[in-house]
Amino acid sequence: MYASDTRNSDRAGELRHSYALAVKIYIAVTVFTAVFGAVYEHFSFGVYSIYMQYAFLVPFLLGAVPSFILACRKNPPRIRIAARRLWHDGIAVLTVGSLFTGVLHIYGTASGWSAFYAFVGALLLVLALLLHKEVCPGEVHSR
Repeated sequence: MYASDTRNSDRAGELRHSYALAVKIYIAVTVFTAVFGAVYEHFSFGVYSIYMQYAFLVPFLLGAVPSFILACRKNPPRIRIAARRLWHDGIAVLTVGSLFTGVLHIYGTASGWSAFYAFVGALLLVLALLLHKEVCPGEVHSR
């Protein structure tokens, strides 16, 4: 066994741990969003919004599921920090935008901000995908 093998397995373990932590955080956000939506709609006098009901799916499908898949891989990819941050920000914007749109629908009004949230969230996700590149072991990247 070479020293580089140990170093690579340590890095893979650290990455799996990092992705597992992201899964836990996204599950917590998913539960919070679902509970928030349920409580808000409980006190909305029977008025419901599909944006509020399904807002929990954004952090679950875009955050928890991909992080879980990456955490389960033997050698998970090391993704650039800028791409990860843009991805997390895109999920946050889409989640808040969905809740905001749900609140407006329950209230009985509309706003142009709803489309703005969707556009910015999608833009951040696309930028993250464009910046996504596995970091080479010798490449310097800062936090």
